[in-house]
Amino acid sequence: MQKNKVSDLIGISEAAHILGFKQRKKIDQLIADKFLRTFSKKDSKLIWLSKKEVYELPVALPVPPTKDMLDRRK
Repeated sequence: MQKNKVSDLIGISEAAHILGFKQRKKIDQLIADKFLRTFSKKDSKLIWLSKKEVYELPVALPVPPTKDMLDRRK
């Protein structure tokens, strides 16, 4: 875990809410896959994430992608 500015840190449940997940399991997977870094706060045992990193995650394509989206990739 790393240290970061306290004002930029959010909890896992808030990150899940921002990304539209109902459970934290997807956030745990993003952490395990190294898409999100964890941080620590003094006197806290919780896992914290950078709000900036959460908002900077790429947006996934809808499933199934529309024909227009597939044509743009060519």
